[in-house]
Amino acid sequence: MNMKKVWYETFTIKNGRQLRVRQMRYDDAPYLLEIFEHMGANSRYHRFHQSVENVSEERKWQEARRIAQVDSAHSEGIIAFADFPGKPNMAVAAARFVCIGDGVAEAAISVIDALQQQGVGTKLMGFLVEIALAAGVRQLVASIQSDNMGIWKILQRLPYSVRRVSQGSFAEVFVDLTQLKETAVAPSIEQIYP
Repeated sequence: MNMKKVWYETFTIKNGRQLRVRQMRYDDAPYLLEIFEHMGANSRYHRFHQSVENVSEERKWQEARRIAQVDSAHSEGIIAFADFPGKPNMAVAAARFVCIGDGVAEAAISVIDALQQQGVGTKLMGFLVEIALAAGVRQLVASIQSDNMGIWKILQRLPYSVRRVSQGSFAEVFVDLTQLKETAVAPSIEQIYP
């Protein structure tokens, strides 16, 4: 996968809609806000680990600009777009990792509510893992709410060893990108994320 292309991947999700995925850029804050605005309260809570219903517009823009400021030496992000009636090229999902140590990166994914349970998160996680491996990341980590069934399903589909350390209503998750699950045989990305 060549990250320098404008569109580096197109795929079809369960409902038949086509998504285009490209590398996140520094000027993508408006697209990140578009994704945020199409996420319900529960999705926002799962993504940000707090209620974000009464956040000022200024604060939303600050956070979106911060997330969009990817530094390829320490972070990488991808963003997905789809065409909707009256809304072509709408931002629908994003995924990002930020290096927090030598070979260790924190990962996060956001998908608009209308496209959840369509395979979008699974596909983006596949791309994110591929990019992370190319960047020398050996372990992805995340803090996830125990009731976030969507992300748990995505993690179960990964061919890599996943360790979960429960901490009340949250769990710290460690994905070892150097260790395939015992039942996994080094599959191609197309086999893992159809």
